[in-house]
Amino acid sequence: MAITDSSTLNALFTQPAAALTGTDLQIHLPLTRVLLNEILAARPANTPIRELLIDPNDRNRFRVHLTAEAPIVGTVSRQIRLAPGMPVSFPDQPWLEFRIEEGLGFFDRSLISVLQGQIEKRLPRGIELTSKNLRIHVPALLAYLGYQQLAPLIESLEIKSEASRLLVNLHLKAE
Repeated sequence: MAITDSSTLNALFTQPAAALTGTDLQIHLPLTRVLLNEILAARPANTPIRELLIDPNDRNRFRVHLTAEAPIVGTVSRQIRLAPGMPVSFPDQPWLEFRIEEGLGFFDRSLISVLQGQIEKRLPRGIELTSKNLRIHVPALLAYLGYQQLAPLIESLEIKSEASRLLVNLHLKAE
């Protein structure tokens, strides 16, 4: 079934590389705290996440307020400070990484290490959580969400933070 009645728009969603041939698009998208958290509130219900709020701060850091159902221990709430890592560049560096700077104690880190396998089963494909990092394999996550055809178009993806805004820099190119 066609997404729209327009063959051009339908091709954009089903075969973006062909529909966007010759396109070189660079997007700088500042997301306010309010908009970002409204987007996060629309996440799928079948995840262990009960509450997820992001509070962007200056100095390229942001706080994540998280309540989740964890194996064995039940409901867990934490405020975690994250620092973004290097930008994603395809195909060499497909991982979007965030370093966990604070918010997890010794018990939390140990529990994550022990329950690593169970945690991986509950997270969407492409998302990895360790005791030190949150990593997102962008092509795998896009495939999980049904947008795998977009992955080859991504030249780079970077996430930064300033007071009250998360900054997304995206470069798409279709040759």
